[in-house]
Amino acid sequence: MITPAELDKLAQLSRIALSEADKASLITEFDSILGYVDQLKKVDVSMDTEGRVGAVKNVMRTDVAEDVTSSDRERLLDEVPQREGDYVAVKKIIAQD
Repeated sequence: MITPAELDKLAQLSRIALSEADKASLITEFDSILGYVDQLKKVDVSMDTEGRVGAVKNVMRTDVAEDVTSSDRERLLDEVPQREGDYVAVKKIIAQD
């Protein structure tokens, strides 16, 4: 499935040196892995999720911008641990030397 030329190209791109014994071993391993992938391609993984009991369905709502009144803003700012005027105060996370 994988040719020695392809393995040489892969080794060159990976910048690794391979001995002839390593190449023979890797070709065998790659063939085994690619054979397994071919088997997986044949598996039917389609599922009928609608007919399953307890199937989870994602419910989305439209994203709509809403006007925030000053009383809403004040109510939200009253909930924050620290504030400075109309802003939320946070710890300084970047030190300036």
